[in-house]
Amino acid sequence: MAIKDQPVDAVPAEVQVASEAPHADNSGSGKESDSKRYAHELEVLQTELDLERRKSSDLSSRMRYLQADIANLQRQADRRVSEVRNQVKLTWILEILSIKEDLDRAVGVARESQEKSTLLDGLLLVTSRIENILKLEAVEVIRADVGGKFDPNVHEALSYQESETEEQGTILVVISPGYSVDGKVIKPAMVEVARQKERKRSSENDSITENRLTKELEIEEPSRQKNA
Repeated sequence: MAIKDQPVDAVPAEVQVASEAPHADNSGSGKESDSKRYAHELEVLQTELDLERRKSSDLSSRMRYLQADIANLQRQADRRVSEVRNQVKLTWILEILSIKEDLDRAVGVARESQEKSTLLDGLLLVTSRIENILKLEAVEVIRADVGGKFDPNVHEALSYQESETEEQGTILVVISPGYSVDGKVIKPAMVEVARQKERKRSSENDSITENRLTKELEIEEPSRQKNA
């Protein structure tokens, strides 16, 4: 009777455990598969991140190089502009100085003229205005004095004059003044310089030759006496 009263749908416990066991194994396998997939995706993302970081570092380095190149080009351009500006300024100043020298000569002629009042005043006025312009441009006159010493750094000898009274290298005549800008010579002073007379140099050479011949004769005389 006990067997008859047992429900038809009842399943033994052993059968239930056996049927549930495969389901538990399938669930663990799925979790392990997901973990591997996530790990692989993380590895791929990490690789991509490292690649992007390297690209960013390369771009940053290239940007620094480009900035340095641009800075160098800017400095070169500024230097070139400064050189051109200075060259234009120098050319302009030299033209003004040439005009001033012509005016100075005209002033000298006007001073010697009998009818000089109006002409001389006009020339002096123009000369004064030019001198003021040159002062604004920091143009300075190079010192060159008669009786002073010739300096090849700031003077240029246009001619030489033999002199018995002046030492060689003494300035005898200042032909035209020299000028400098910011300590740089733009036009040397043109001068005439004293030099030693040819006769003095010849007499010194003759004296040296005579002394040499005398010594040679003194050496040759004992050797002749020995041979005799």
